[in-house]
Amino acid sequence: MRFWELTEKEVINCKDGKRLGYVADIEIELPTGKVCKLYVPGQGKFCGCFGKGVEYEIGWNQILRIGEEIILVDIDCRLPEKKGK
Repeated sequence: MRFWELTEKEVINCKDGKRLGYVADIEIELPTGKVCKLYVPGQGKFCGCFGKGVEYEIGWNQILRIGEEIILVDIDCRLPEKKGK
């Protein structure tokens, strides 16, 4: 599978059924060439650069299945509570 093929797949969290977005970047372990993590910018971010949205960091072990159109993951994506409120 090529990187651009991953970017065309929507990432969905199986824990709550939430659509997280599309893969924007990957982390590769250089000595072995293995994919370590996928990065998915949340709503409010564009290409991981603009906006104050959340960026999901998904470890390879958290990926349940990669299908033709979607990637199913199992992550805890609760946002930390803001202090002072």
